Amino acid sequence: MIEHAVLWLLAVCSYGLGDLVTTAAGLRYAELEEGSAFVRRLLGEPPTPGGLVRFGAFKVVLFLAFYGGYLVLDGYRVRTLVPAAIAGIGIVAVGNNLRAIQRIR
Repeated sequence: MIEHAVLWLLAVCSYGLGDLVTTAAGLRYAELEEGSAFVRRLLGEPPTPGGLVRFGAFKVVLFLAFYGGYLVLDGYRVRTLVPAAIAGIGIVAVGNNLRAIQRIR
């Protein structure tokens, strides 16, 4: 169970906080634009602080849904893939955001 907790912590830190923070940092540059059309709608045109709050709330809802799926999979070995996949997506998202910011600096 410890490895599950570590994976969930990594998922929250990477996809939850890391992506949110690096997205907010990237939006400070006029040359950068959010790549996802759905997230652009959440953030607003131009991006606003309220849009970042909506983006964060959307992430909370996603985490609750994924955690619900994780709980449903109790007893199945595949359940470890839920936080692992979220963490993987978060690491890629943060890496992409950091590369985009680095390119224009």
